[in-house]
Amino acid sequence: MGFCDLLGFLFVSYCVRQRSAVKKPPEKFQMEFQWSHINFTWPSVDAYHNAVLESKYIPENNAMAGIKYFNNRMYIALPRIRTGTPVTLAYVPINARLKTNVLLRPYPSWEMNAQPNNCSTLQNVQSMEIDKYGVMWILDGVRINNLTRCPPKIVLMDLRNNGKILQSHNVPNEICLHQGGFLNDLVVDESDGGFAYITDNSIQDPGIIVYSRHQNRSWKFRDASMFGELDAAEFEVDGVPNDILIPVDGITMAPMPLRRNEDRLVYYCALSGFSIYAISSQILRDEAICKSGIWRSEVEMVGRKQSQSDGLAMDNKGNLYYGMLSMYGVGKWNIKKPFNTARKVDTSRRTFVWPDSFSFDLNGNLYILTNGINKYFSPTYELRLSTDIKFRILRLTTGTKSYLYS
Repeated sequence: MGFCDLLGFLFVSYCVRQRSAVKKPPEKFQMEFQWSHINFTWPSVDAYHNAVLESKYIPENNAMAGIKYFNNRMYIALPRIRTGTPVTLAYVPINARLKTNVLLRPYPSWEMNAQPNNCSTLQNVQSMEIDKYGVMWILDGVRINNLTRCPPKIVLMDLRNNGKILQSHNVPNEICLHQGGFLNDLVVDESDGGFAYITDNSIQDPGIIVYSRHQNRSWKFRDASMFGELDAAEFEVDGVPNDILIPVDGITMAPMPLRRNEDRLVYYCALSGFSIYAISSQILRDEAICKSGIWRSEVEMVGRKQSQSDGLAMDNKGNLYYGMLSMYGVGKWNIKKPFNTARKVDTSRRTFVWPDSFSFDLNGNLYILTNGINKYFSPTYELRLSTDIKFRILRLTTGTKSYLYS
């Protein structure tokens, strides 16, 4: 080997060693916020004390469900599952100095959160989505208890204008039961004036509800694929067993297409289920097709997950993220590839206790809320105030944005 050859060999060997030394950072979620209990920025000390004395605020009964990021705020839905939940929609600044037990700020105001049975205010919010224009599409539709007599509704708020209500739609009883309905999760489609595709997690009448912003009306698709699956009904999370068939829950949507009128698939799954299904958004937007049975032949079973899931999320590169409830983790599948390429992203029996809601920011981060919400819905589980961490918002750097962005 000549001198020049020797130099070339040494140079290549050095570069190879350097490249192998620079390892890709592990794909793990990092803690962003955590809570052992939920409290709020009260109007006054007296207001706080009175709420405690009158049991309008029972700390251990408050739970988080949906999360969505917008303009350096993390918005949080707090469904009224048990009594003593004074606020059902709030936020925290993403750059808050404290990361543990940070106080939640009611949104858009205390008055919009704390008036039981005043149907113009927020009653029982489970989830929301925020579109590219700063409009929050709110599902005020948990109607499985007697904490409100107001009909379920979809509320559109302008986050750029202090939460001004742009539109509100009371969902008819034949679309979502006023006692027994459960507007659970949604995706927003900006086609033809704007649509929301919403999972109704009602045990009595599950399905996918379509809401047209332009028409301010709704209709519903019902199909066997939206019911729970027997082989997935029995599972346990953090010592709390589930043995009932919980229907359609998670929903997400394919990314923005290159051509605006190009078809997109909407993906959904039952909570008590392993299967993920898909249906064309063009079909969902057609109310006439909804009233026929033709559309059912278009439902596609795209794959079977390793675990039951609550929330689903899609990024702008076609990566579908899903919670793995019984496996305490998060999975990922790219919709352009066969489903058998799906894999686990992260798992932990300590931190992923009921991975639920997802959100993306505009800086390449994915957030997930883990909340042990099964304990709050269990009628036999005794909730206790303690220093144990019950809610976590975790962050993963993905380098992508949500399905709403190209």
